[in-house]
Amino acid sequence: MKVRVGFLGPLGTYTHQAAHEYFQDSVVYNERKTIAETLESLETLDYAVVPRENSIFGSVIETFDGLKVLKRGSIQDEVVLKIQHCLVVKKGARLSDIDCVISHEQALGQCQKFLAERLPSATTTGTISTAAAAQKVSKSQTLNMAAICSEICITTFENLEILVRGIQDQNSNYTRFFVLGRNPDINPSFTHALLRVTPQRGCTDSDTTFDLTELLKTIDLSVIHIDRRPAPASEPFLDTYFLEVVSSSKKASEWPEQLSQSISRVRGKGYLVEIIGRW
Repeated sequence: MKVRVGFLGPLGTYTHQAAHEYFQDSVVYNERKTIAETLESLETLDYAVVPRENSIFGSVIETFDGLKVLKRGSIQDEVVLKIQHCLVVKKGARLSDIDCVISHEQALGQCQKFLAERLPSATTTGTISTAAAAQKVSKSQTLNMAAICSEICITTFENLEILVRGIQDQNSNYTRFFVLGRNPDINPSFTHALLRVTPQRGCTDSDTTFDLTELLKTIDLSVIHIDRRPAPASEPFLDTYFLEVVSSSKKASEWPEQLSQSISRVRGKGYLVEIIGRW
């Protein structure tokens, strides 16, 4: 049986493209409607791919809301994808034929300069996703419509071709994706880890104030990212923290032990802490 990979769909999204860059054509791809459903798919699928953060828009909140209740699987790797928007048309269409451009509102906003300079008379219409725009152009009976979408759409939907590549206003637009495994293949020379930490009432000097600085001192590792979401508990204003830590040891063999000792120190202070990713 082929390996099965869940991803935030539909087919043709940038998450689909990131998953394809990682797994290529050796797996079966299963699209999911939401990030929560994608993470839950680890109950039955082998892997899942979800967006972690964008270099312009920041962390993806829905991903961390899913990670705070993740029970099956863990992060085993990451993919960094440069977001390169393409102007996609029906085969045979020319730029002069286009009088309507469709895409997700965010993608349209990221390509305003191109649209103003190259297609000043074209109307723009929002769609639920960039992939949905590509699918609509694919089914169109005319040549006057174009979609702004990812390159993978031309292999996902029929009768499409790229008219112009890289039409985004900013070239420094990247999205980072997490690759999770139901039974993850942990690289023995991993250098990153994601810790899920939830303070418990009474584990700090004050029952009402959480001291993040004290937590970082206790961890005593190089922390490169901190994300925070409301904890899945009945108590109000109790948060779960996600700390991405990296090895600073010159000897790779020392890192797993340093990580283990750090977690022991944090647990000794009364925190709930779990490793939900190593890569």
